[in-house]
Amino acid sequence: MLKFLKSIWDGKCPFVTTLNTTYSPFNCPLSGSTAIQGIRGVENTDDVYVSGSLEQNANSVLGLIYKGPLSNNGSLGQWHTFTFANDEVNDTYNTSCYGPCDIGYGNIRFVGSYKTLSSGNSALGMMYEGPLNGSGTYTTISPNNGNTLNVYVHSTMGDLAVGNYDTTLSTDCAFIYDINSSKCIDFKVPNSRLTTLYGIWHNGGSSYTLAGGYTKISPINGQQAFICDYDSDTHEVANFTSFSGNNEIGKSFITHFEGINASSKGYDLAAGFGNVDGGGAAYVQVIRQKDGSFTKGKWKDLKYPDQAVVFCSSDTVYKKNILGIILTKAGLASYLVNLK
Repeated sequence: MLKFLKSIWDGKCPFVTTLNTTYSPFNCPLSGSTAIQGIRGVENTDDVYVSGSLEQNANSVLGLIYKGPLSNNGSLGQWHTFTFANDEVNDTYNTSCYGPCDIGYGNIRFVGSYKTLSSGNSALGMMYEGPLNGSGTYTTISPNNGNTLNVYVHSTMGDLAVGNYDTTLSTDCAFIYDINSSKCIDFKVPNSRLTTLYGIWHNGGSSYTLAGGYTKISPINGQQAFICDYDSDTHEVANFTSFSGNNEIGKSFITHFEGINASSKGYDLAAGFGNVDGGGAAYVQVIRQKDGSFTKGKWKDLKYPDQAVVFCSSDTVYKKNILGIILTKAGLASYLVNLK
């Protein structure tokens, strides 16, 4: 293993500061590869819940939840591992936590996916509610009446969760899960070939803002990111806005929003994009205007400043902090960047 990766596992890799940003590792101290995928604040504290997965080997992946401050590489809080509990068949070998949410009284809700030996390589959607000791309730989430492949529930807040699934005939089918009714509602951008939902923010009441990506039926402009407002009572969509990487419509051929967090003037988003120059990861600030519509956003490219890193993602956002994955020839790890 490269010295760079070993220093990340040990938590000894120094903070790296570039102009107005500070990059640092953020990994579970247990042996394995950490993939961070979600973050939410813990109410009335400075702590956060950070979610992800810990790959110990090809046949063992544990769900991860960190609770504590973001400072000091995650060494000041506590890491917890989870395995989806199924009363009928206890053969889960892969659990991944994607989106966490504080539900009060020391309890957490998180969504994600799990795999069992009986389900093969196809992921099943899941949700957990309860304390961090894992004694709470696990729920399987099955959109499309269970006729699915590869269900991934990406994010949750309020009374909803969002995610994606495949079928034998199609891929990237987006859905919204109503936690109170245990019902799934398909969501598709009009005139699109594929739609993905990765982020959700609860504005209060029945008002939510969703984030993801879509591919038009016509290949012009490729895949674009989007945000829109959604009413959980009426199921109406409003203020739908498309985005291209760095606002370069003709240059960017793939753009996607991975996470969303409200800010004082609108929303902060974690984004990934590809263009003729290569693309990469980004932090995006979008302002909500007086009429409810959204601006095109202010983009800031992100890249972990080390030559060993060949790939850097932007997976989740909290205030002015982005967490994601970095990849070297030796494997993957996770990082945190704080934007001043």
